[in-house]
Amino acid sequence: MNTILKSGILFLSIFLFSNFSAQTKTFKARVEGNCGMCKERIETAAKADKNVKSADWSMSKKVLTVSYDASKTDKKAILKNVASVGHDNEMFRASDKVYNDLDACCQYDRPDNSKKLAKNADKKQVCELK
Repeated sequence: MNTILKSGILFLSIFLFSNFSAQTKTFKARVEGNCGMCKERIETAAKADKNVKSADWSMSKKVLTVSYDASKTDKKAILKNVASVGHDNEMFRASDKVYNDLDACCQYDRPDNSKKLAKNADKKQVCELK
């Protein structure tokens, strides 16, 4: 009986610790793209962060929904990964080179974010929008 009680307390402790240590958060962000290839590229880039639990990009709404472990990564890091593969989003502009290398069907009309870019932003690299 004593062993069962100790085992139960140990199990409960482990269960509670695992639930409190993993802080799953979800965010939605606008991400530019056009087609099924874009969807696959965007979701793969988001999931490249091993702390992302799920990523789904809506082609019609151009919205990426991501669930992630907030104790190990953040929205900024995830969206930077997405921009690094050619997809502008609400926080980052993809480099011109990577965008230009996308297939023609994936080249969306780029929003003019010039006023949001830092004055010294290098368009050959992923640029943060302010």
